[in-house]
Amino acid sequence: MGIVKYMETNHLSLNLIQPLWEKLNEHHRRQKSHFKDHYENFSFQERKKALLNKAKEGEMLICLAEDEDSGILVGYSVTIISAENVGEIDSVYVEGDYRLLGIGNELMKRSLGWMDKKGVNSRKVVVAAGNQEVISFYERYGFRRRSINLEMPLDHI
Repeated sequence: MGIVKYMETNHLSLNLIQPLWEKLNEHHRRQKSHFKDHYENFSFQERKKALLNKAKEGEMLICLAEDEDSGILVGYSVTIISAENVGEIDSVYVEGDYRLLGIGNELMKRSLGWMDKKGVNSRKVVVAAGNQEVISFYERYGFRRRSINLEMPLDHI
């Protein structure tokens, strides 16, 4: 592991995060949840389309973390500001070997700083069911539980 370099880009670089996003999706699939089928069948193309639609009338920031020695992406964050001027940390992932090195912290600081510069009305992050261990990470940045959304899995309809 070498020095980590950070880059900020926009929706045009969304394809760069695909390999890391697929690892995040696999992590969600392995969680104890009623929505395993969703993650088993969820493709990057679907996720990309959803992110682009969400940002259509707003803006998107993609922060990339790259190991300078290997040139490999080791983390990313996707942040969207909607047409309603709501900022959302939409996706964050850091490779396992690179966790606890401050990469997630740097990605969050850049995302939150961007929202500050843009003057968002509010900020939010949605955590997938079964991924509770990440809640304390987001709480460090001032996020608090506001509501709990329940959804009926398709196999129960």
